[in-house]
Amino acid sequence: MTTSPIDVSTTYEELLNATAKENGRTPQSDIIIGVAMILLSLICAIAYSIILVAIYKDKELIRMTSYKFMFVLGWCDVIQCFPHAVTGIFTLYQSTGTYWLAKLMGVLATPFYVGYAVLTVMLSVNRFVQLAYPHWDQTLFSSKATKIWIGVALGFVVFYMIALASPSASIVYNPDWYSWDYDYTLPGSFYVQKMEMVIEVGGIFLSGGLYLGVIIMLMRTRKRFAASRNYTTEVKILIQALTITVYCSILNILWHNYQYILPLDLWTYTGLNFMWIFNSGVYPLIYFIVNSALRGKIVRATKETRTMFTHSVVLPNERSKTMGT
Repeated sequence: MTTSPIDVSTTYEELLNATAKENGRTPQSDIIIGVAMILLSLICAIAYSIILVAIYKDKELIRMTSYKFMFVLGWCDVIQCFPHAVTGIFTLYQSTGTYWLAKLMGVLATPFYVGYAVLTVMLSVNRFVQLAYPHWDQTLFSSKATKIWIGVALGFVVFYMIALASPSASIVYNPDWYSWDYDYTLPGSFYVQKMEMVIEVGGIFLSGGLYLGVIIMLMRTRKRFAASRNYTTEVKILIQALTITVYCSILNILWHNYQYILPLDLWTYTGLNFMWIFNSGVYPLIYFIVNSALRGKIVRATKETRTMFTHSVVLPNERSKTMGT
């Protein structure tokens, strides 16, 4: 959330207590929101992990540059689920834990979201170059070049981890508001937040322009594109990449500019926090929808698991009961 700097003589704990008076929170809402945060985080993490394993095992997909970006992007999302689950526990007990633990959760959550945002821009660049300048694709997105692109994105993650782990800046979960905010009692928090906003919101316009170019090119060359043997795969990639970018764009615009668009109350902050958590569920959902092969694998795996459970647990218990009689 964005806020202006405050008097640095105020402690963060005093700030939380002062801003949490009569905000509409109740013990019942603590339980509901806390449990929902934990469950949503776990569901997103498990679903995403299944998708990532499926991509990694598919040698044809993992060789594609776009899926390499989406694979790393996925791990950035999965890692964010852990601090979200922990802050769900904070919500249940209405505690930030110790300050260092709350700070650690911020060091894990925000930097990996920044890396996620940077990777969505790189993915849009890859989609645009492959269609507009295919002769550049092998150079700009060769195997070695792709590693460099990914390395740059992870460099942003490391930079933000160092910045938020330092004594000068911090982003901390506030259970009284069911949301996160920078600790503006620290002098560097204001500047770290502004840098984050420039990266994430600026990336929206860059990705939006590139995808607009992609759509225009596809409309102009749709007959030639439809005749390509990779047509189905390319359409699926485009749908997945566009969905990720659109959701990320909406989240970033609201997150950094909510005070101009939404009412400043508890449920605005709560809704934005849940949008952040569900960010980790968008890709698994769209990938499951567009990938019929994955749906088939999950259905078969579910049937196999049910069969194994029946043979290993249910049938032995029934035989033991029969022998006992």
